[in-house]
Amino acid sequence: MSYVLERKAFGQTVASFQNTRFTLAEVKTEIALNRAFFEKCADQYAQGNLSAEDAAMLKYASTEMQCKTIDDCLQLFGGYGYTIEYPISRFYTDARIQRIYGGTSEIMRELVARSLLGR
Repeated sequence: MSYVLERKAFGQTVASFQNTRFTLAEVKTEIALNRAFFEKCADQYAQGNLSAEDAAMLKYASTEMQCKTIDDCLQLFGGYGYTIEYPISRFYTDARIQRIYGGTSEIMRELVARSLLGR
């Protein structure tokens, strides 16, 4: 947040641009939605009744959201987002592997589809 509040472009802070505000609102909303589903799944897991379908949906949705969120936030940094001086570049690198290990996004979608189709 401090970056968009302090960084100036075209004589105004990055936060003053509507696109920045819309991006931040979307990111906050997506995080809240994923957090709610995570909490539901955590409760189911604690009770011993988390389905494989819900676990796959959670893994798929949360890792895809993580990558999209980091990508959207990196965009707010412009070219600086790719430099090692800003932690966002490391977040971007770290996020990408999440869609691979522990089951790729494609495998998670396959598991959900099989559950829907009764296979």
